Amino acid sequence: MNKLFYVGLIAAIIFSAFPQVAHANLLSNSGFETWTGTPEVPTVWWNMFSDPDVTGSKEATIVKSGSYSGKTTFSGTGGGWGGWGQRVAFTAGNTLYAYQPINIPTALGGSNSLATLEIQFESAPDNGIDTSVKTSRSTATSGWEALSYSATAPTGTNYVKYVVMLETWGSGTGSAYFDDAYADNVPIPEPASLLLLGSGLIGMLAVTRRKR
Repeated sequence: MNKLFYVGLIAAIIFSAFPQVAHANLLSNSGFETWTGTPEVPTVWWNMFSDPDVTGSKEATIVKSGSYSGKTTFSGTGGGWGGWGQRVAFTAGNTLYAYQPINIPTALGGSNSLATLEIQFESAPDNGIDTSVKTSRSTATSGWEALSYSATAPTGTNYVKYVVMLETWGSGTGSAYFDDAYADNVPIPEPASLLLLGSGLIGMLAVTRRKR
């Protein structure tokens, strides 16, 4: 009976962390699961493209989680870019944790590809307090990899503008993908940390049983 109780307690502690990740996120439709309109765009996200050779759509096969991810497709012979963004309320003095998984296949152009997570603290919409901060990846990824950023919001901050930009230089063609965007004042628990927590609790249980 005691063994079952402790095992259940350990499982509850580990898995209770995952719902917290889902709820502690200021971004709406952060997994890009909801798309509307013709052509379809992710609900509450705005988008912009450099030219008609760059398009955006949902992706149902290459996803990090859920049913869909976002996809930016490049079909021209010159460079182009596509950006997806959202603005959320944020409080000065709080630490912002931002996290954007991206997937750039080698076919897009390898070193000619670029993914950028751009963060701008604002006092009012489109009124930046300081220069935007960009965290970039300039080569193809090995599957899903994350761009991340954290900083304390400066005095006067009322909003954060979150933008994921995907582009290609030269003649790169193909698609790049993005999913599971995150921005909040709570960092995302890492799976390794949860595994370590569970291992420690199991170890404590084993020691307790040996002492008996």
